[in-house]
Amino acid sequence: MHEDTVAPATVESEIATLRKQLSALSKEKETLIAQRQDVGKQIANLIRGIKSARTERDTLTDAVRHSKVERDKLNTAIRSKIGELKTIRGTVVETPSEPREDPRRLRREIERLEYMIETEALSFDKEQKLMKTIKEIKRRADAAGAAFATTGKARDISHEIEKLKEVANAAHEKVQEAAKESQNRHESVVTTSKQIDELKTKEDDLNKQIDEKKTAMTPLAAQLDAKTAEVRKLREKLGIEKADEERSTGQQRKKKLSELRDEVFAKLKRGEKLTTDDILIMQSEKDD
Repeated sequence: MHEDTVAPATVESEIATLRKQLSALSKEKETLIAQRQDVGKQIANLIRGIKSARTERDTLTDAVRHSKVERDKLNTAIRSKIGELKTIRGTVVETPSEPREDPRRLRREIERLEYMIETEALSFDKEQKLMKTIKEIKRRADAAGAAFATTGKARDISHEIEKLKEVANAAHEKVQEAAKESQNRHESVVTTSKQIDELKTKEDDLNKQIDEKKTAMTPLAAQLDAKTAEVRKLREKLGIEKADEERSTGQQRKKKLSELRDEVFAKLKRGEKLTTDDILIMQSEKDD
């Protein structure tokens, strides 16, 4: 091996360092991706919630609108009835000299006097006086009947007004409740929207960090590929050089063995006794 050739072990050490760095970055990236997925799920859940809240808010807003229309109609009807009641009450005039009388009692009195005229033998003057009395009682009965009718109608209208007020109050409470719920939903929408914006900012930051990790991994991956290719070439080169060394060593060994054999053959020619090593050298010739 040439002196200027880098040892595979050195490159493999660099490869191990690069792999360690890449593994650390990859774990950090995966952690960030998991965090981003969690944030994405939170955003999705909040979006579903905000859609539901908006639908409920819009439904409540429509309910408020309809309830207000109903309440306004009832208030208009109440004002109309109050006006009618004032008009009716304005037609009833009571004075201390003409207290309100019972029209039924007056009618019975008229019937009694008329029966007296029909059944009793009265003088002309007395009959005329009774007729005049009956006429006056009829006038009073008519006035009392009109007053009672007006009072009864006023009473009925008062009852109607009370019922309308009850319904109007219920409608007003319904408006207030629906408006309050609608406001709560609206505030929920606003709060959730802020949460979504904050999570989206966090998601953007995580995306930025993930991109930074990817950017940092790119040159390291390129270096790792280059070092892996380098060590592969070094191994191939070292394999060739080793084969050359083994081949050269084998040739030298064969040359030395040939020289030793020549010396053993020379001993045989001279008739000298062979040593154990000489015999082994002769046997190695057979092995070759």
